[in-house]
Amino acid sequence: MNNKILAITISMIFLLTIMPMISAEIQYFQVKQDLGNGTIQNLITAWYDKTGFYSEDYITGNNPLDVYVLFNIYPKTWNSANPSSKVDYCEWKVSFWQSGNATTIIVNENYTQYDTDIMGDKYFVRMRDGEGITAYQKCYFENHSYTDLYLPMEMQLLTPSWECKECQYYLWSLTERDIIKAKAVGDNVVEVSTYIKKLFLLNFEIWLAFFWFFLILIIFASISLIFVGIYWLFLFLRRFM
Repeated sequence: MNNKILAITISMIFLLTIMPMISAEIQYFQVKQDLGNGTIQNLITAWYDKTGFYSEDYITGNNPLDVYVLFNIYPKTWNSANPSSKVDYCEWKVSFWQSGNATTIIVNENYTQYDTDIMGDKYFVRMRDGEGITAYQKCYFENHSYTDLYLPMEMQLLTPSWECKECQYYLWSLTERDIIKAKAVGDNVVEVSTYIKKLFLLNFEIWLAFFWFFLILIIFASISLIFVGIYWLFLFLRRFM
């Protein structure tokens, strides 16, 4: 009996010890592939699993994982800049899947050199436990011997969730960058304000000096006119007498 109680106690201590470590595992996979015949593919996948034993990436409770794909698509600019490595068209596809369920295609589009470039666009997805997302970028080049792992499409997967520690570090770094920028802007504003203040004081002193100069000049002119008037009055009276 005592052995059973001891075993249960040890088991409880073990569970209480590892409970803070039980968290969601956020896994990423990205690869660029040469599929042959001038076809280059960029693939990125992320899946969300709440059964992991990781302490760095986790989403608390039953909260979903918010992710978004940041992507650029520019066959038009690419073909203009690379006449020897033109693309016929590029595919942009996003699929959403759950464990044990069929995959759902939520984005399936083609782009050619006649379409407007897309730069810095985002596609948002919210994932629950056991769900995942896969994004494809595939380009078909006119030169079928093209093998470089470069294509006129780019993408990266970001997780801007505050429950994710690594996401917090990322957002904190962005916040820190914004604070540094704001401080620099504030310093510049203070510096410009100080310069304007000094410039205003300097101009004020110059105008004040001009004011006193003209005031003294007017006083001397007035006195001179008085003496001139007295002199002309004296001449007039003398001539009259």
